[in-house]
Amino acid sequence: MKFLICILVIAFFSISCRTEKNLEKKFPQIWKLVGKSSYGLGGDSGFQAISDSSYFYVFKKDGTFLKTVGKETTSGTFQLEDLIHGTNTKGTSYTLTFLDDVLRYSCYPNLEHLHLNMDNLLVGGSGPCDGITLYFSNEK
Repeated sequence: MKFLICILVIAFFSISCRTEKNLEKKFPQIWKLVGKSSYGLGGDSGFQAISDSSYFYVFKKDGTFLKTVGKETTSGTFQLEDLIHGTNTKGTSYTLTFLDDVLRYSCYPNLEHLHLNMDNLLVGGSGPCDGITLYFSNEK
């Protein structure tokens, strides 16, 4: 009986983990800017909502992305990496490589690093080098 219960528990967790991963990996993904924050000499600005943004990413199944800011668009490739935070939480990291260095907003040439936070927002920007942190929401 204990063996059967163990098998059922393992089966349940493997199915629920697989479903969670598939939701994160559905493409295309469209992420729209919904907020920003900054930390500097004036202190922490906290999250500031943005409601009328024309700043977004489109991630495609073939590993390419489009980034649009206003009327300008650039493209490149991206890689996803599963992250483990502590013992019970998982996340996803996006590493973007730009074909040209146009519209890149980060601390690194031709690269942007984004990650999913606990609120399922995609977080990036130049916060690590005292710039603005940007928050994107998945448009379904």
